[in-house]
Parts: sequence; C-alpha cells; structure tokens
Amino acid sequence: MSTTIRLRLFALAALLLALCACNGSKTEPFTIVMLPDTQFYSERLPGYFHDQTGWVVDHAAGENIVFVTHVGDIVQSGDGRPQEWDVAHAAMSRLDGVVPWAVAIGNHDYDRSEPRGRAAKFLEFFGPSRFRGQDWFGGASPNGLNSYQFFEGGGIRFLILHIESDFPDEAMAWAASILAEHEGVPTIVSTHIYLLDSTSARTAEPYYRPDIGNSGEEIWQKFIRKNPQIFMVLCGHWSGAGGEWKQVSKNDAGEDVIEVLADFQSRDNGGDGWLRIIRFEPAENRIRFRTYSPSLDEYEVDENSEFEFPVDFKSRFGPE
Repeated sequence: MSTTIRLRLFALAALLLALCACNGSKTEPFTIVMLPDTQFYSERLPGYFHDQTGWVVDHAAGENIVFVTHVGDIVQSGDGRPQEWDVAHAAMSRLDGVVPWAVAIGNHDYDRSEPRGRAAKFLEFFGPSRFRGQDWFGGASPNGLNSYQFFEGGGIRFLILHIESDFPDEAMAWAASILAEHEGVPTIVSTHIYLLDSTSARTAEPYYRPDIGNSGEEIWQKFIRKNPQIFMVLCGHWSGAGGEWKQVSKNDAGEDVIEVLADFQSRDNGGDGWLRIIRFEPAENRIRFRTYSPSLDEYEVDENSEFEFPVDFKSRFGPE
C-alpha cells in the first residue's frame, strides 16, 4: 500500500471518528441538579449542605452534570446571622471550577431590614460580581437579583433564568428583553415561589412583596406562557403538604411547559439532604426526575419523587 493511500485512509478514519463523536454528543444524556431550600442546613446543619454539593463534585463526570440550580432560601435569617452566609458560601463554592451554577433569591435571603427587597448580603455572596468572568454567566438585571446563565448538553445550548421572589413587573421586563436578545434558545426558569403544594396549582397571591410582586399564576400569564422558548419552571418554598408537585401546562404556542416544585425543609433534619437529579435523555426523548439524598444514600421513588416527561428533543430544541 502506497504512502498516499495510507494517509488518505487515516484521514478518512479520522473524519468518521469525528462524525461519530459529533452524533454521539447530540444523544448523550446530561444532568441538571436542583437544590431545594437549604435554609436549615445553613442555619444549623451544614453537613447536609456539604453532602449535596460534595456529591455533585464526585459525580459530575459520571452523571454528566452540566449545571446546578439552587431555587432559593439558601439561608434562614437574611442578614441577621452572617455565619449562615459563610456556610452557604463554603458549600456552594465546592462547585467552582467543576460545574456552572447559580442561585435564585428566596424570601429568607433578603435582608431583614425595611423596605422589603433590600438584599445586600445575597448580593455580596451570590450577586453578579461573584460570577463575572465566567464564560457561562450571561448577566444580571440592574438590581442584581435576576440573572441568566448558559449551559450545553446533547449538542444544544440552553439558557437558564434565575428570577427573584414574586418577580416584579420591572424584573419581568428585563427578563423579556433577555429572551428577545436570545430568541429561540431553549430556556429554563428557576425561581423560589411559583407552585403551591397544598393546592396543586400556581400560587394565587404574591407572598413576600404583595405591593409590587406577582403570584405564580400572574408570572405564568404575563411571562411564561407568552415565551415559547421557556420549556421548564423549577421552584421551591412550599413544603407544608409534602413539598412536591409537578404539572405540565400548554403555552400560547401550544407547547408543553414542565413545572416542578421541590422543598423538603419540613422533613427531618431540615430536609435530610434530598435533591433533584434532572436527567435529559435525548435518545429516548424524555426528561427524568429522580429524588436522592447523598446524606442517606437513598432514592425516593413515589410518583411525586421519581417521574419523567416525554420531550421530542429534535423538534423542540434541535436545529434542523
């Protein structure tokens, strides 16, 4: 065999390997981890918080974890106990350099001072200055309490919005401008207060700032349903009736929006370390939710804790 033919065969083999790798990446499963309210861990049980983020670090490669989202109430006492912020900072910082991550501000994360809406401690530890310089960090609203990030999985680029509690109209207008700027990019919304477990529906009234805020139902009507690139909403806060609920709603384009609540703070030990593993499986056209506690090394497998949604990845997310 001549040298020229051998080189051509090598080149053809390399091309085929590259094509296989590219096609494989479009069907390879990937994972988002959702951290529900950690307020009691930051207040008095830091080991559970470290178990959660430590598990992410240990399983980032094996689970192909591409993003971690915290849905708020990262601390219990606002600016009343600075040591809680040190706990939260230490636990979340374990993710640095391992996987992109962000935190949606919860009602307990605002300063205790009036007027409501001041959040100096949150901004100090988890505001936009914490993430500037990261290539996956998109930016933040003028008050710093709403932000957006990017991650990639299955050959698809996603956008994730972290929006403030009760999501005021001003913040909503900012978020709408971000979606317009990145039109068509598949988007997840992560927020603190949206679904209510006791009614199995979106919240009917604003919770923290009734004068300027929007309820979960108003957030749906004004923002979520009008933006077809939003395909999932994640939230926490409510735990009195089990702290779990899921539903699928149709947006104005007739497409499904997956809406999921998880908050385990009312359980033993402030939640026993339970978190959500959200597995995207493009080859099977589904998104699977699992509920797992690294502290207990147990999965919860009832219908509100382990479930899946069919999703046609090619038609909903993928380029032609």
